[in-house]
Amino acid sequence: MKKCFVVSAIAAALLTAGCATVAPMSPTTSMSSVDTAKNSYVLMTVTLKNNYHTSYQPSPIVVNMERGAADTRQDRLNFKFDDDRTGTADAGGHYFVRLPLAPGKYVMRGITGQSGIFPFHGMFFTPLHEVVDVKPNSIVYVGHIDATVVERKDGELRAGPMIPLLDQAATGFSGGTWDISVSDQFDSDIAAFKKDFPALSNASIDREVLPAWDKQKATEWWASH
Repeated sequence: MKKCFVVSAIAAALLTAGCATVAPMSPTTSMSSVDTAKNSYVLMTVTLKNNYHTSYQPSPIVVNMERGAADTRQDRLNFKFDDDRTGTADAGGHYFVRLPLAPGKYVMRGITGQSGIFPFHGMFFTPLHEVVDVKPNSIVYVGHIDATVVERKDGELRAGPMIPLLDQAATGFSGGTWDISVSDQFDSDIAAFKKDFPALSNASIDREVLPAWDKQKATEWWASH
């Protein structure tokens, strides 16, 4: 039971401005240019689904990034999802992620979000735990992430905390786990980015796709937190 409360506290903490710097994604569809002199940009697409309890499709709130030891608020960055180029449906949602970041090494810790249909509202955490090396004056595509909630087996990490019991069970996040894959969809994704984000239309975009998702590493992190 203690572990349940700990996991719940971590998930809640990831959403609060008191322990992290909350920032908007950039560029937006209304921007005409980007300046990489101060920040570089990390681009990716994400598809989130819940195949376990299909009435409760995941709605992401923030991408959780950590810089260095992440021992200060400024080194814990929560980038808010927005409505720019977001497609949602009963079968899940597709999202265009744009992260303005100062050069340096980061850990893309994961994605925190929620789902709810009255009277139940649940919280989830999609664990990624991938290192991203952001180079100066760069715009880089790191891939497409497919993350799907499926029924959990004993010992597998949970898609979300157990508390509150009824909400997390009803939405499927406490009884579900994540099936995650990373793929290189550079051509189609970058064509979409350039079409819908004018600031990127003439940009030079590098490709450094994240490695395959390591479920064992994600499970070990979950077990220790």
